[in-house]
Amino acid sequence: MKDFLLPKTGGLAVIDILGDADLSDVMALHEAARTALPADKDFFLSPQGTAYFQNFLTHQTGIMVGIRAAGKLMAQMAMAAPAPLREAIALHAITNNDVPFHHASLNDTIVVFKSMATHPDYRGNDLEKYLLDFAIGLPFSQICDHVFAQISVGDKRVWNAFAGQKFGIVAAAYDPQDGKPRFIFQKPAFGFDLIPHIIADDVDPVADFSAIVSLTQREGLIGQYEYGSKEKLSFLRNREEINLMPVVARVSAKK
Repeated sequence: MKDFLLPKTGGLAVIDILGDADLSDVMALHEAARTALPADKDFFLSPQGTAYFQNFLTHQTGIMVGIRAAGKLMAQMAMAAPAPLREAIALHAITNNDVPFHHASLNDTIVVFKSMATHPDYRGNDLEKYLLDFAIGLPFSQICDHVFAQISVGDKRVWNAFAGQKFGIVAAAYDPQDGKPRFIFQKPAFGFDLIPHIIADDVDPVADFSAIVSLTQREGLIGQYEYGSKEKLSFLRNREEINLMPVVARVSAKK
């Protein structure tokens, strides 16, 4: 458990691992966050049923962390249980797409962060940052080789939080279920060892998405914010890329 002062209101907030007793609050927050999204952005947060969250809250498929203030749940995120990358790919825990994983081996242990939601009344308090800070520091995450997340390209508020925690964009694809563009973010336990030579810069995440798909498929490039800008991306090489053969999701999923 950890407490902090809300940047916007100054009130005391507490972040901790959630349990089965929090199910109704988790469902209410998820629905409030989805309802607040404009119609053209409702795919940012996929609808989920009671069983989905209950499995996390009872620690069957992972855990959930949440932030409360004045007794109200204001932000939450699910964390899939640590598993080999091979298993996560086969179960589509990371993505439903066929994408290459250039920076992790099939036997590496990974955690996937999922279903991050913030109550619309509490936006502007950097709650995504506090959730990630806390979640990354848990032993649950520390035992893993990598942390992954899939985020909608247009959801800049959320992927800005992940980029700020030194996650890099390692893959991009159009979701086969809804056709929407999504990024795969990755954070190795010891970070990326980036070669300070930009392969592509001034890349617009939305307008240049098809080019990003091509870039990340053919090479082990890592997308990061350009210095001084949160609207454009630069793609760099990872020094360790030469030590790993790309892991292609569609190959292992069939085994």
